[in-house]
Amino acid sequence: MSDFLKLKYDLKDRVMIFVDGSNLYHGLKSECGNAHLDFLKFSGLLANKRKLIRTYFYTSTLDAKREPEKAKSQQRFLSALREIPYITIKHRALIYKAEKPFEKGVDILIATDMLTNALRDCYDTAILVSGDGDFAPVLEEITRAGKQIENAVFISSRSDALVSASDLFIELNKNDLTGCFKP
Repeated sequence: MSDFLKLKYDLKDRVMIFVDGSNLYHGLKSECGNAHLDFLKFSGLLANKRKLIRTYFYTSTLDAKREPEKAKSQQRFLSALREIPYITIKHRALIYKAEKPFEKGVDILIATDMLTNALRDCYDTAILVSGDGDFAPVLEEITRAGKQIENAVFISSRSDALVSASDLFIELNKNDLTGCFKP
């Protein structure tokens, strides 16, 4: 990411950030040992002095009856996130099969919002924070619509398909994120 921070951009570029919450959470836990990210600072870091229009955060919500303590903790996190200006939270309930939770419908929310906002000319550059290669086709469509795509993810979650479909790959790492963690 350090090289990314040195790039010179047109400061008038409008940026929207689309965060796959589960993907980022697991990356933060495994790569940094800490998932307590300050999303205002994180969004500012990714926008890199460009005009940040909005950050979208996508997640699956836990069932409070099945996992009361985890669900309560998740709701505290989401409530705190709602207090941050220009962040929109979108979620779907986890689906439980044989008591095992599965995320369903979150990726389609991300893809739809990225494409819809591109076609409505809401941004110049979209930053996808995810390593899920399933997003590659939508990124290619957004590029064909004349928008720029950046993919920000930890190297351990990097998808060759996403890198190929993006204009810029931003490698997230613990050192560059140090100032983005809550104390």
